[in-house]
Amino acid sequence: MHYLLSIADPQGHYFDVHLSLTVKASKLELTPEGLRALKLRLPSWIPGSYLIREFSRNLVSFECKANDEPCMWTKTCKDEWTVLCKAKAKDELSFDLSWRVYAWDLSVRGAHLDETHAFFNGTSVFLCPVGWEDERVELTIQRPAVNGTSLSRKPTGLNAEDWWVATGLDRVEAAPVTESKLFKVSKGKKADHVQHGCTKLPPGGKLEFSADNYDALIDHPVEMGALQTSSFVACGVPHYFAVYGADDDLDLDRICADLKPVCEAQIKLFEPKTEKAPFEGYWFLLHATHDGYGGLEHRNSTALLCSRKDLPQAGVEKAPEGYETFLGLCSHEYFHSWNVKRMKPAAFTPYDLRTENYTRLLWVFEGFTSYYDDVMLARSGKMTEKAYLKALGKTASQVLKNPGSRVQPVAESSFEAWTKYYRQDENAPNAIVSYYTKGALVALCMDSAIRSKSEGAHSLDDVMRLMWKKHGKKMLGVPEGGMADLVLEATGVDLSDELEAWTETTAELPLHDSLKVFGFELKPETQEHKVYVGLQGGFKPEGMVVKNVINGSPAHHAGIAAGDVLVAWADRRMMEVNYQRALKQVAPGTRVKVLGFRAERLMEFDVQLVEAKAQAWEVVEAPKSEAAEGKVMKAPWAYGLD
Repeated sequence: MHYLLSIADPQGHYFDVHLSLTVKASKLELTPEGLRALKLRLPSWIPGSYLIREFSRNLVSFECKANDEPCMWTKTCKDEWTVLCKAKAKDELSFDLSWRVYAWDLSVRGAHLDETHAFFNGTSVFLCPVGWEDERVELTIQRPAVNGTSLSRKPTGLNAEDWWVATGLDRVEAAPVTESKLFKVSKGKKADHVQHGCTKLPPGGKLEFSADNYDALIDHPVEMGALQTSSFVACGVPHYFAVYGADDDLDLDRICADLKPVCEAQIKLFEPKTEKAPFEGYWFLLHATHDGYGGLEHRNSTALLCSRKDLPQAGVEKAPEGYETFLGLCSHEYFHSWNVKRMKPAAFTPYDLRTENYTRLLWVFEGFTSYYDDVMLARSGKMTEKAYLKALGKTASQVLKNPGSRVQPVAESSFEAWTKYYRQDENAPNAIVSYYTKGALVALCMDSAIRSKSEGAHSLDDVMRLMWKKHGKKMLGVPEGGMADLVLEATGVDLSDELEAWTETTAELPLHDSLKVFGFELKPETQEHKVYVGLQGGFKPEGMVVKNVINGSPAHHAGIAAGDVLVAWADRRMMEVNYQRALKQVAPGTRVKVLGFRAERLMEFDVQLVEAKAQAWEVVEAPKSEAAEGKVMKAPWAYGLD
C-alpha cells in the first residue's frame, strides 16, 4: 500500500490523501451482483483517548478508479466505504483511491492544518483497505510549491519557506524529491536537511516514510511547520524534541536537560540490568498554544499540548509556575511507552477501532502512570519533596472532595470511560471518580502495603517489572482481575482482598496509614470559609453562572441547578468579592435569600448554610509519636531511589 498525503488547501484546512493498491481480484469479496468489492474503513476512536470520535465525519469527498477507469462506490455505514468494479477472478486490479479530509481539530487526538503548520494522527486521515491491515505501508508527504505566493506567515526569526517534519515513522533513506536547490547535498557531506531527528520539507518538497503495517502507520503522529528542535541521549537512545508555536526565546535545551534524567530513570525502572529502551528513538511533539494542556501516547513518540507561558525562557533562571506541571505531562506520556502501549489490558489486544473496547483496568494503565509521572520527577531530582507532597495532596483532594468517589468504584469508572468519564456533564462530581487520580492513590496504597508487608524487600516497582517481562515484552494483554496475581508473584505479598475493596467498591482508601509508613500523614487544610454552600461556578458581569451543584449540599437542598445565573446574595449583588466576603463572615445555620435566573425565569432560593467542610488536604510530616524513628521507610519518591 502506498499513501500520498498532500497539503492541499491550508487556508481551508484540507489534506488530500491518495492510496495506491494493486490486488488480485480473487482476493476481493464477490457480491451477489457479480461485482468485486474492496472495503475501506476509518477508525472511530484513537487509542489512549476512550471516546468514539467519529473521525469519518471529516471526510468531505471520495473518488476511486480501478485500472485507470472510474468505478462505483457506496458508503455502507458511518466509517466504511465500499468500492465496486467488474473483474474476473484472475484479473489484477490497480486501485487509485482519493479523499479529502477537513483538519481543524487543535488537539492531540485529531488533525490540524493552516498556513503555518500541519499535524495529524493517522486515525484521522488514512482509510484502511479491509484485509490488508498487515501489509507493509509506504507514505509520501507532499507540500505544494509556493508559486509566487507564500503559504506561510513568517514567524519572527524563523525561515517560513522551510518546514520541518517531526515523526517517529521510519524515513526512507533516499535523497528528498524537491524543486528546491536547498536539498542539493554533495557526496560524503552531512545532509543539511536533517536536524535533531526532523527532516526539512520546503515548498514543492516530498518526503518518504514507511511502516510495517497499518497499526504502525496510525501510531506515529506527524508534526510539520517552522519547528524549534533539540535532542538529547538517554541510556544510549536519541530523544528528539520538536516544538511548534512557542516564543522565540524558548529554552528548549533546558527542557531536554531536565527530561534526560527522567527518561533514564524510567528506562532503568523497567530494565535495571540492560538499561535498554523499547524503541530506537523517541520524539516529543509539542504544540504550544495560548491556553492548552494535554498529551497522547504513542509507541515511540507523544503528541503534547501546553500553554506557551508554562515553558522556560532562555536567559531566565526561574522557571514559570506551570513548568513543573509540563514536565509531569512529559513524564506521564513517556511512562506510557511501557504502561499501556506495550503492557495493556487483554481487551486492547488487538484494538477494535470501530467500537468501544471495555476494560476495568484503566486504574492500572492510567492511574499507575499518574502515580509514577511525579514519582519519577522526584526520583530524578527534577521535583523537590515539598513540591511532590503538594501535588500528592492536590490529587487526594480531587478524589476526596467530590461525592462521586463514594458512588462509583474506580474499576467501574474505567469500564464506563466511554460513556461517563469522557462525556462529563454538570453532574459529574456527584456521579463519577477519575481512574487517573484515584488510580494513582490506589498505586500509592499498594506501594506502601508491599513495602510494609515485605519489610522493604519489595515495592510496586517489582510489580511493574514483572508485568513488563510477562506482558509488555511479549505483547500479551493483562487479563481482567490479573493484578493481584502479578503482585503476589512479584513480591510474595497477597493484596487480593485489598485490591477488591480499593477498586471494586467505594470503600475509603487507607491513605493515612499508607503515608504513615513513610513518616507522613494526610490532613485537611485550614478552611478559609466559615460556611459551605456546595456550588461550583464562574463569575461574569451578570452574576455567578452555576457549573455544578454538589449532592447533599445547601445549594442542592435549596433547588439551585447547573446553568442558573445567580444575581443577588442576601441584599447584595452577586459579585465574587461580595460572595467570598460573605462566606468568611456568615455563621453556620444562617439562612440566605439568593435570587437568580433559570433561562428567563426569575428564581428565589432559600439557602441554609452549614459549617464549612474540608475541600483540600495536604500531606505533612507525621508526629513522631505516630511515626517512630527507625520504623519509617524510605519514600517511593525519594531522590536517587533505584
